[in-house]
Amino acid sequence: MSAKGKDLENDYNKKRMEDARRANALAEEFAVREQWTRTELLYYQQRQLDSLVRYAVKHSPFYKELYRSVPMDGPVAIETLPVIDKRMILDNFDRVVTDARLNLDQLYDYIDKLSHDDYHRGEYRVLTTSGSTGLKGIFIFDRDAWIRILASMNRAASMMGLSPLKRMRIASVGANSPLHLSYRRAVSMDFGLHDYCRLDASQRINDLVRELNAFQPEYLHTYSSVASLLAIEQKAGRLKIQPNVIITSAELLTDTMGETIRKAWNVAPFKLYSTTEGMLGIECSHHTGIHIFEDLGIIEVVDENNKPVPDGSPGMKILFTNLYQYTQPVIRYEISDMITISSEVCPCGRTFRRIIAIEGRNDDILYLEGLEEKSVALPPFVFHGVIALFSDIMEYQIIYRDDGLHFRFVLWEKSRREETCLKFRDKLRNELETLQVKCPPIHIKFVNHIERDPRKMGKIKLVINDRKR
Repeated sequence: MSAKGKDLENDYNKKRMEDARRANALAEEFAVREQWTRTELLYYQQRQLDSLVRYAVKHSPFYKELYRSVPMDGPVAIETLPVIDKRMILDNFDRVVTDARLNLDQLYDYIDKLSHDDYHRGEYRVLTTSGSTGLKGIFIFDRDAWIRILASMNRAASMMGLSPLKRMRIASVGANSPLHLSYRRAVSMDFGLHDYCRLDASQRINDLVRELNAFQPEYLHTYSSVASLLAIEQKAGRLKIQPNVIITSAELLTDTMGETIRKAWNVAPFKLYSTTEGMLGIECSHHTGIHIFEDLGIIEVVDENNKPVPDGSPGMKILFTNLYQYTQPVIRYEISDMITISSEVCPCGRTFRRIIAIEGRNDDILYLEGLEEKSVALPPFVFHGVIALFSDIMEYQIIYRDDGLHFRFVLWEKSRREETCLKFRDKLRNELETLQVKCPPIHIKFVNHIERDPRKMGKIKLVINDRKR
């Protein structure tokens, strides 16, 4: 390595260690916030919102124009702010960011060439979404924002009953890209305290089994569907690991997946909720729902018209405001996840509200013809519930096309294909008729495995609407 290369690497490592140190220093402050009363939390959120909005108006041409009619002489009423989405941010990227040196063309060039973890311009972390919804977003975090993300992972460890400073063997099976949040977090925290093994979720299951057997993790963090597949390998005797902690994230964890994991390791998986835009949450050791880190963001659960739904009722989407991100302000940003929130205090005593149900994304909803010829909306759990009745189905994917519903199944035993076909068709038809839906043609294809696309961070989209009409 050249002298210049060594200097760059030393500078990178110095910044990474400094970020980790500052993140650890926030632990006490974060712990105090978890015990705030609801009144104290809402007061803090309001002050942070006021500061963020005023900064955005002053430094972002996009927000200055967007909020030109919003009163700024008192507390900002969040419900008066316009809703934005991923397309709006991308279309106006250069005007959204508050650092004029940042522009989208240069970032696309940077992304294309990036092969390892680093700091863009010496101070920014650049991340992209997986693009599983059809549009890949780009999000930039300055070092102060990134430190809060790292501190949130320390908070998550504490909420799960772990010591962030206790040495552990940690295996992360996810995106093999420095542009993905999970990869960047793991690299940022890998400064010698823990033993890390980072594996690509798009690898064949046999390769994952071999590498995990060799590493023997105490702590396993992976996509929900991958954790379920690994649990099946454990029960079959091919995988032989005994993790004390299992965390699932990035994909919907169905009841069937969760039960498979529990039976394999006698461990209840912790559900982690995090988005590239900066929304964060984790289950505590009571497993009563995902505590949202409300001191770092405002979460509005709304219907299809952006009207708030009461706690305890499912929403059609989320409006998220990131309270710690000033370089690329994310204010009332639409996220398509359909969740239900509880405001009841958890037995752990923390006052953050909890996500008690995740139904999937609103673009997972399929609209089928009703018996009265009206279109009927079917959320993904309708199909998940029927599939859960078949214990021989290891993995699945649903694709809605013009010629009907296509199901791709991976079975435990190939000899049961015909029986599974007949029984599944009958169960699904009965369920759809109960819901007053005409059952479209059902096509079933049995496969050995369902491919994970590395370009989409190795995630699997369980429900795909591929209709041309």
